Formats: sequence, structure tokens, C-alpha cells
Amino acid sequence: MPAKSRAQRGLMGMALALKRGDVTIEDIPRGVRKRITQITKDMTEEQLADFTRTPEERLPKKKVGTPSRMRKARAS
Repeated sequence: MPAKSRAQRGLMGMALALKRGDVTIEDIPRGVRKRITQITKDMTEEQLADFTRTPEERLPKKKVGTPSRMRKARAS
């Protein structure tokens, strides 16, 4: 599965490095440690590698769209 954004590709790259043992959890920024730990439990190494293989030049920095909390506020 290709990554949807550079941010997602980077997150999956950190998770892949952690899963392979190239980095420790202390090397991961504090703000994403919990998310990275969950990703490494939920996904296989091959799935993570598929995300990181996406060519970066085709990807936006962030996924374009309205944040979910803004959609919920508009619906109310």
C-alpha cells in the first residue's frame, strides 16, 4: 500500500526502523512514541516496508482534507 503523504511515510519509516531494531524507543520523538509502538504491533515488517517504498517526490507534505473534528463540528 503506498503512503498518502510524506508525513505518513516518515511515521511508517520510524515504525519499520523500530521493528527491525535499528533504533530504540528512546530514539523516537516523545510525541509519537505511543503511536509508533501501536503501529509496530499492528503491522508486519512487509506492510511497513510497502509504505516506505513510496517515492517521496509524488507525495504532499500532509494529506489534504478536512480534519475529522472539523467535520463533526460542521455536522452538529
